[in-house]
Amino acid sequence: MKPGILVLLVFEAITAMVVAVHRNFSPISMVWLAIAGILGSGGASALNHYFERNQDRLMSRTDARPVATNQISPINALIFGIATIGVSLIVSSIFLNLVCALMIFLGAISYALVYTLLLKPRTHWNIVIGGIAGIFPALAGWAAATGQVQWPAVFIGTLVFLWTPPHFWGLAIKYREDYVRAGFPMLSVVKDQKEVIRWIVISSVPLLPFSLLPLVIPQLGTFDLVYYSIAFLMGLSFLVVDFRMLRSPTVNNGFKAFLVSLPYLFLIFGAMIASSIL
Repeated sequence: MKPGILVLLVFEAITAMVVAVHRNFSPISMVWLAIAGILGSGGASALNHYFERNQDRLMSRTDARPVATNQISPINALIFGIATIGVSLIVSSIFLNLVCALMIFLGAISYALVYTLLLKPRTHWNIVIGGIAGIFPALAGWAAATGQVQWPAVFIGTLVFLWTPPHFWGLAIKYREDYVRAGFPMLSVVKDQKEVIRWIVISSVPLLPFSLLPLVIPQLGTFDLVYYSIAFLMGLSFLVVDFRMLRSPTVNNGFKAFLVSLPYLFLIFGAMIASSIL
């Protein structure tokens, strides 16, 4: 179920819920949102394991995954993935609302089918287009609290969308040979190292100005100094790493973009929550 991804996406949804209603969120609704999010995201990840089991066996980073090693049979993984997504939709429809359920469904489908089956094996822009899947947890969380989707939810989700390429390309440049063996046309496979690092820099630069956009467009959300301070410092950290990468475009410096990106969203979302309830 890829718990690392799962925790981030559920945290994203919870952040959107809190930002939507501030201190007036329902703890019970938050629990149901977390359960639905865990099942929806985990089910989509299980389907990803099922669809990529043959490629996973060829990659050092993924060759120990349970479906790739037949610890879990492919048919069981397929059934588990479909069933957990189905239960997620039932839970969110009954205990939250249909708009929330629709957002969870679109998120699961966009990752498990659109990204995994259609984009990843066919285009080196897979992670850019496929990053749209990261928007839906925020939309689901906002809908869980309000019954609708509004611009602040889109803002929160778009932060994830913008964060995804520099995060993943930093990882892909280190594991380039894995993707070559698996036959995935990742950016690091079809472009040389300097070009990949250039794209990491290009894709990470917008994070800082975009994260501060509510300062000039209040319709995107109302936050306080806690959020803007964290957003500025984290965006600045990306720029420092970018400068070093441009000066020395090595694999290790490219991987540092991945390492810097790991805490970025957790700190940003934590600041949003603090800004909304304190």
